[in-house]
Amino acid sequence: MTTSDYTRPVRLPRRSRQGVVMGMDGWQLAFIAVAAVVLLIGVNRFGPLGLLYSAPVYLLFGGAALTTIHGISAPRMAGLWVMKQVRHTMGATQHRYRPEKAHLEGTLNLPGTRASVQLWDADGVSCAYNPRDRTASVTAELEVQGFLMHDTAERFDLAQQWSRVLASFTQRPGIKRVTLQERTTPTTIRAARDHYSDVVRRRGLDALSPVATNYHQVMDQSEPFAVAHRNYLTFTLDLVALGAQLKSLGGGRDAVIALARLEAGNLADALQSAKVHVRRWLSSRDVAALARVAFDPAFATNVQNRTDDHAGVDPSAIGPMYFEEPKGRNGVVYTDSGVHSTMWIHEWPRSDAPIGFVAPLVFARHPSTNEAVTHILSLVLTPVPVSKALKRIRDEKKVWRGNEKLRAKRGADGSAADAADWDALEKQEQEIVAGHG
Repeated sequence: MTTSDYTRPVRLPRRSRQGVVMGMDGWQLAFIAVAAVVLLIGVNRFGPLGLLYSAPVYLLFGGAALTTIHGISAPRMAGLWVMKQVRHTMGATQHRYRPEKAHLEGTLNLPGTRASVQLWDADGVSCAYNPRDRTASVTAELEVQGFLMHDTAERFDLAQQWSRVLASFTQRPGIKRVTLQERTTPTTIRAARDHYSDVVRRRGLDALSPVATNYHQVMDQSEPFAVAHRNYLTFTLDLVALGAQLKSLGGGRDAVIALARLEAGNLADALQSAKVHVRRWLSSRDVAALARVAFDPAFATNVQNRTDDHAGVDPSAIGPMYFEEPKGRNGVVYTDSGVHSTMWIHEWPRSDAPIGFVAPLVFARHPSTNEAVTHILSLVLTPVPVSKALKRIRDEKKVWRGNEKLRAKRGADGSAADAADWDALEKQEQEIVAGHG
């Protein structure tokens, strides 16, 4: 491959706009059906005047069905809004933890149904068992090479090797979900302070000299800009699909733990081929620490300074003391010392983008002070077997051809967006056949 090939920018497929019929999803079709039923009832009941009497209703539903908000249909957004109002009414948007109260054994201090998650430890490796959807998850902290420090050719090679690892997930039954997480958190410079104190002690330097005082000031001023980047990979096993393997291992909790450890070893070997090393498998205290710091960012320095047997957080303190989704402020959640807002990347860039184009998100800082801020970038991957992926593409092609026939009957020409949808399906099919999962 030539150097010009390495510098070739990445162009990701656009998000499909075909929907179920004529670009509309199920929510929009439901609103169209309601509008048609109201119109039919109005005409049958009042005759031609029924068009006027029922106009406020069918025009409202029909107009909403044809409206989209940030790429999501208005009926779907309305459904989400109604659901949140119901949760507000039922008091399900607030959570206060009282340690002195009695709690059910086997539950965690987590909001909602996640309280039923159980953390099982086996030889220092934590297995998170969710009894509701019968899954088990194991998390690894990764040691990744500095991607942006490589030249373009090496970046391209690393991306190709990583794509092969992802493709291997589709060939292994039972892997329900793979989550890649880049956590950026403000950290301390404790290591630098300890090193400085050790040098002063060993060399007998004057800790009160102007030079030492100035050095202390430099460390104090630089600490707000210190940042830690941690990479984690969580793979989730579908215990229902792996029922035969669990039965052969004896069944029960021990079988789940044994299977999780076996899959963890296979995953470590696969990552090794992509030059990604597993630094350690997280224990229950480590998993609890990740959750605790996410709920209470001000607690991060306390956790980072713990060592040996005190490292991490006890699972009983995994959740927040206070949790609230404020009414009238969509997209914001308050927990302890944190204010959270989740941004969903609903479509990747359709223009040419270089390899590593998400770096500005990963290394983002406070826009005014340039200080480090806590943020998490997560990629949630759902492995799909090759046969199912090809079947999905065939079904979407049928939908595309059906929409094309409907446009032809109406005398409407296809748009560039429709042509781009077809090209994206063709490209996906070619990549799957070429072995990319």
